[in-house]
Amino acid sequence: MRGNGIEVGDWPHPERAALLEGRGALVAWDVLGGGAPAARVHDPDRAADWLWEVYGPEAADAVLGDAAVVTPTGPGAGRTLAQLDWARAWWPASAVAGVPALDPVLLSAERAVATCEVEHLLDDEDATARALAEVPADPAVPGLSERLADLAEDFGVELPPAVLPARAEFALAAGSATAATAATGTTVHSGASPVDWALVPAGAVDAAADARWAVVRQGGATFVDVVVAAGPRPDVPLVARFADVDVELGDVDDFGRRTGRAPVPPTVLLLPPARRVLTVHAPDFASPPGEPDPDAPARRAALVAYARSRVGDPAATLTERLAGRR
Repeated sequence: MRGNGIEVGDWPHPERAALLEGRGALVAWDVLGGGAPAARVHDPDRAADWLWEVYGPEAADAVLGDAAVVTPTGPGAGRTLAQLDWARAWWPASAVAGVPALDPVLLSAERAVATCEVEHLLDDEDATARALAEVPADPAVPGLSERLADLAEDFGVELPPAVLPARAEFALAAGSATAATAATGTTVHSGASPVDWALVPAGAVDAAADARWAVVRQGGATFVDVVVAAGPRPDVPLVARFADVDVELGDVDDFGRRTGRAPVPPTVLLLPPARRVLTVHAPDFASPPGEPDPDAPARRAALVAYARSRVGDPAATLTERLAGRR
């Protein structure tokens, strides 16, 4: 459409969008859909300088001409960087579903190299220097390490030395995550709710495990107990909300769980099933929405399957291919 800009293609849901922020335009590949990326062009003159590298010359002309259908001529510049940014934001690490965590050092290093290759397309002229500054250590991967060292020298960035890579996995006793906390008392109600990925940073919880709750009576008082399987980033502060009561979820226990307990009014015992809903969120990241997304379970199951298929896939990024192997 015209007016404030040009939009071509169907913009994917944020959880599925591999996004490239270029000069004068945004381009988004649907990681589940394949085909041509969608585009939102807000400055056609600036975007015209580089869109042909993403779509090919003829397809780029169609984008700038506001065509309804665009057929690219190749994989497109920026696709690797967009894929790595998707993985950094949405990779569904899950011991339950068999999706290993990504190595953050390898991810940041590969992303720095990918950024340099397409920096001339980007809206940030210091993008490569910024990406290099985010690399916490030499990934010690042949080929990538040498390329990274060359870039660091070119941009005057001093990289930290290599570190022995830790296995990008996380401990989880899956069976133990099916029960609430081990506190004593009489359980009156219990249940489980999926964790909304949009409310927690990637890796904060196991992407395929539900958060479980139990309303417990003990010593004349009523409590809600919460347990959620931890992901590879257990340092993220988490809060669970149940019946307008917030429950802080503490450090990871020996079973790979984040647990918490909070007192609730006795009226919680009378809540109808439809209102017994648990929402887990990271307070510094997002606030709970008013209503759950009914399409989320199917979409996220597809993304979990997609991520699992990327591990070891020669067509995937190096970071995805080596997930869980370092």
